[in-house]
Amino acid sequence: VAIEVGYRHVDGAYFYENEEEVGRAIREKIADGMVKSEEMFYTGKLWSTFNAPEMIPSALEKSLKSLQFDYIDLCIIHTPLPLK
Repeated sequence: VAIEVGYRHVDGAYFYENEEEVGRAIREKIADGMVKSEEMFYTGKLWSTFNAPEMIPSALEKSLKSLQFDYIDLCIIHTPLPLK
């Protein structure tokens, strides 16, 4: 519905546990011709358990796989403190 009324920026996160659903909804609107992929801007967030530099690539890959996207426009740190 958000895309139908004009939203083009989607703010998501691994922590929200809805990346599969959000990715599917965006891909459906692209497939329907409602929006072009280059018109959409997706922001993801790196959750606090993945802040260690060596964990960042795998966390990003997990989000990309869940979303079924080739890329994320912007990835930010969800909270600036690491957790185990």
